[in-house]
Amino acid sequence: MTVNRIILSALLISSSPLLRAADPIQANDLFSQCPTSTSSLLNYSPPPVFSAENIDETNITAEQVQNIANSTSSFTGNVIIERHLLRLRADQIIHNRDTQQLELLNNIQADTENMALQAQSGWLNLETSEGELKDSLYYLPDAHLTGKTPVFRLSNNNKTILQDTQFSTCPPEKFDWHLDTSWLELDQVSKTGTAKHTVLWLKDIPVFYIPWIQFPLGSERRSGLLMPNIGSSNSRGFELSTPFYWNIASNQDAILTPHYMSDRGTMLSTEYRYLTRTSSGKLDFEYLNEDEKTLEERYLIHFTNQSKLTDNLSLSMLANSASDTEYLTDLSSGINVSNTTHLEKNASFKYNMGNWNAGLMAQSFQTIDDDILLNNRPYRRLPQFTLSGLEELGEFENSNLTVSLDSEWVEFEHENTSKTQGSRSHIYPKLSLPAQGNAWFLTPSAGFMHTRYDTTTAGTKDNIEERNLSIFSLDSGLLFERDISSGSLIQTLEPRLFYLNIPYEDQSTLPVFDTSEQNFSFSSLFRENRFTGVDRVGDANQLTLALSSRILDKDNGHEIMTFSIGRIHYFDDQQVYLNTPVTPSDASDIITELTANIYNWRNRATYQWNTETDKSDKHSIQFSYAASDKALFNIGYRFHRDPVDEINNLEQTDLSFAWPFASNYSLLTRWNYSITEERNIETLVGIEYESCCWALRLVTQRYLTDDALEPYDSSIMFQFVLKGFGSVSDKQATSTLKHAILGYQPDY
Repeated sequence: MTVNRIILSALLISSSPLLRAADPIQANDLFSQCPTSTSSLLNYSPPPVFSAENIDETNITAEQVQNIANSTSSFTGNVIIERHLLRLRADQIIHNRDTQQLELLNNIQADTENMALQAQSGWLNLETSEGELKDSLYYLPDAHLTGKTPVFRLSNNNKTILQDTQFSTCPPEKFDWHLDTSWLELDQVSKTGTAKHTVLWLKDIPVFYIPWIQFPLGSERRSGLLMPNIGSSNSRGFELSTPFYWNIASNQDAILTPHYMSDRGTMLSTEYRYLTRTSSGKLDFEYLNEDEKTLEERYLIHFTNQSKLTDNLSLSMLANSASDTEYLTDLSSGINVSNTTHLEKNASFKYNMGNWNAGLMAQSFQTIDDDILLNNRPYRRLPQFTLSGLEELGEFENSNLTVSLDSEWVEFEHENTSKTQGSRSHIYPKLSLPAQGNAWFLTPSAGFMHTRYDTTTAGTKDNIEERNLSIFSLDSGLLFERDISSGSLIQTLEPRLFYLNIPYEDQSTLPVFDTSEQNFSFSSLFRENRFTGVDRVGDANQLTLALSSRILDKDNGHEIMTFSIGRIHYFDDQQVYLNTPVTPSDASDIITELTANIYNWRNRATYQWNTETDKSDKHSIQFSYAASDKALFNIGYRFHRDPVDEINNLEQTDLSFAWPFASNYSLLTRWNYSITEERNIETLVGIEYESCCWALRLVTQRYLTDDALEPYDSSIMFQFVLKGFGSVSDKQATSTLKHAILGYQPDY
């Protein structure tokens, strides 16, 4: 069934649990598009910090001083009063020494520990810290918050009361949006702002009323309600979620989100995070007691943990679980559904001993793609022990004799009990003698691989099989270089020869637990095994001939361009295969790769030529241009030939860009098209408006699914952002754009 989703999300950023509040310099970077205000208020200058012995001192400077009574003095002309964490400027200040009260007149500016003020008149008591300023502008640099109020009251308990005030993260001379509140309290001790009877205005239009709201004045996180999310879909009906952010402790926080769906019921979503001296982790949990469509209990769990138990020992854990195979399609937007076929669980210990590493892991999978046959689902590792490392045994001229070891023991289990199951032990010691000079290298290596299987099939008696292989390789290369472009660039020429010898041994009776064929690429020319995993080790008597050339910046070593070409020549026919026998051939395909990084351009091309058929089996090209994280362009083409039936060839084009087309406006697009199937895979079109203090984004997306009857899903995503204020709500539009447009970073 086609799902048409309409997602409305509002983002208010500062106390965000997902976006850590920045320090003042970083916060100002967030608003770099804001025009520099002509108001001196925005030129906040931190007040002086007095030492403990001088903390009660008051310093006054002025162009002119006049005593107008026995205890009263008038200071005029660039008057500056400085106390601990306070600086006052005014055209005239009248000081009563008996009451320690200041009368402030004309062009008043005050800088406190975390606030700047500007007013035309007012008074301040130096002894009690009480005061009042009239017709004031104020600026909180940590929160990038600007406001104006007719009455600004200072109390002696580090609290500030503002009446009938307007405030925003926009420049004071251009409030594109603002909050208008009848009463606002700024608590400098808890660094919290509390407002009552607040109305959000967009330009001159009131949008909604908030009876009570609380927000941070600095980088501290605060518990409270986040902006609600509203949406609609065919699968879930009308949707409303109201996230609550819980600042549990300095190292723990959580987002609790009741999520109402008219066609499904009410679900509770929880995102919990923690950070200790030795561990960090995250738990996501979604729970629906009874789905009104399926009448079943439904849930999703995602848990990650990284722990450093000692200097050498670490623990990592991953747990994913869903109540049913349709959960991700029906209910979840937190995981990329289109690419998820299995949910993994694992726990692993790793012990590091310098050049040596030992590991213990348990791993299992939950298959959530019903199209994957039971026989083709992955094995569980219960458990797996690994030991690997290397040591230098001795020094020779231009070389060091090195011994390395890769080893494991693993027990494989499968949910299909009729499949082969059991243990595999594997050990591969190797000796290498790498030698090198300024323009050459030579690395002979010799090793012995022993693999043993102890398995059962459909409950039959134990079956023990072994494989023993000797492996010899010789890797060598030369390096030539010359200056080009008047000596500012270096061009290299790097021929390389790699010989590999592995005798043939019949492996057709060995089980296949975790092995597959590798994709052919330039790097695979120099691998010892043409398979991933060790259930199959390819026989080899072959020589790789390769040539690379690079252009480097002589000053900084930046790689501007690289071209590589290579081919494997077989002296014997390959006999070991995984699924289909290998066609005898004297040589592999010719593989070439080209990369270029010139200014803002990033280009990459690969080409694989089959000399037997005189056709290309695989080629691709990608051009990317990035003027910035939000102004970029990508165009690509890829082709993979199906070796069995060309009707199944993969041939696609991919175009994506995010590009400003007018002041503050950007166009967002992706078009992924299958030439073979003559249909779109994904189309995305969006428009974005971004000013210095707010942004608006509208995105429509239509993408291909596995549903044969209704192959396309579509959605509309709407995002509204008030920068620097509040917290993040729905992230779907942001994550969708990051996935669709290569290199695009749309975070505000």
